[in-house]
Amino acid sequence: MRPILSLKASSRLDHALIAEYGLDESTLIDNAAKKAFELTREYVSGRVLVMVGPGNNGSDGLALSLLLLEAGVKPDIFFLSEKGNSENIRRRTLLPSSLDIVESTYGYDTVYDALFGFGFHGEADERTKAAIEGANTGKIVISLDVPSASLVNADVTVAFMALKDVFFEPSLRKNAGKILLANPGFPDKETENAETNMFLLSDSDSSMPVFSISDYKNSRGHIAIVGGSDKYTGAPRLSARAAFFSGAGLVTIITDSERIRDENPAVIISSPENADLSHFDALAVGPGWGDGNRELFRRVVESGKNFVIDADALRFVSGHIFSYRAVLTPHIGEYRRLMASLSIPDGLGNPETLSSSLRSLSQKTESIVVLKSSVLWITDGERIFVYDGSNPSIGVAGSGDVLSGIITALMGEGESPLRAAIDGVILHQRAGKKAHEEYGYYSAEELILMTGRCR
Repeated sequence: MRPILSLKASSRLDHALIAEYGLDESTLIDNAAKKAFELTREYVSGRVLVMVGPGNNGSDGLALSLLLLEAGVKPDIFFLSEKGNSENIRRRTLLPSSLDIVESTYGYDTVYDALFGFGFHGEADERTKAAIEGANTGKIVISLDVPSASLVNADVTVAFMALKDVFFEPSLRKNAGKILLANPGFPDKETENAETNMFLLSDSDSSMPVFSISDYKNSRGHIAIVGGSDKYTGAPRLSARAAFFSGAGLVTIITDSERIRDENPAVIISSPENADLSHFDALAVGPGWGDGNRELFRRVVESGKNFVIDADALRFVSGHIFSYRAVLTPHIGEYRRLMASLSIPDGLGNPETLSSSLRSLSQKTESIVVLKSSVLWITDGERIFVYDGSNPSIGVAGSGDVLSGIITALMGEGESPLRAAIDGVILHQRAGKKAHEEYGYYSAEELILMTGRCR
């Protein structure tokens, strides 16, 4: 897992490390420019513009301009302001007269965004907005450190020192494009072990149980999907099938719907009246549930088992405390409605307020929360784990039902709700990538098939 820092924490760490290790800021700027040039030179073509802000981010851009010129690329320079800090002004005086200073950011093939780094606060003024509007028309836009003012639509972002939370807020993820991490000269041990409670997951962070050769259906977990309705018959069946492909030995669908009966001979069908919830190793409640059943939801909560709350069951969360046995899996729309029902601001649109809101939801309900979007955020009320999916092919009907089945299966195998949420998200996303490689775009059925291959 890589640490993710807020912009404020990044600023504090930057200044603390410079002071503690006696680092030279000018050298750090030169190193940052060199790293950015090396990582992005393959993207440079045609007319090139470097947008320069008044601070150290602008100084990064000025240093990069000289590297471009040395490489045979003559960039134009756009200054956002005549003002700048002392290092910024010093570097302006070093620019050769052969470089053109321009007033428009339109009409470029490659644009480097060096307007603002993590020090930007508040709203962008009209000149900044106009400059960014023009920059966004570039064929390739490359941001240094962060997309300026969260308005630049970068194709590539070179993050200096550490990953920033602003990259991964769901509505802002598209601004950063491909994220490349570069250390301009800070001690690796300090940046890799930065103090934070937010982490970026990778596929290698999975720790799913490994089955032994003696395992069989009764040792691999018996899970139940509580859901389905005459109107929505597909969702519980997808969850059930995904659970099988994730390793579950036995799967039961508990439903009132007569239409779901006998459609999958591998799945046990039970009515709510005949179901003894204490017999299951884990449960999922909500897929395809329609209006649902508040009393049956209460039975799930009181079963003493670990369980997933998804889809239509999320409306029954308010008023319950789950003692961290539950995993809530709302998508963005469900999340908004859930937060409104609990009178908690949703925090969307800002990574710091979203972090705070998700933790509040987890703490108030005593649950693990998985917020589903192109970027997935998982929290246990203290830590936040982020998986950067960025795979539009997985945004297909039934994908959430598949995830519910996966997480439930992993809990049925003995994983804790938090561990099952993390491993379930990784397996789900890994399967989505593999499915995209094989099929391009696909349905939930192909996603389930790939889940079995990736397990």
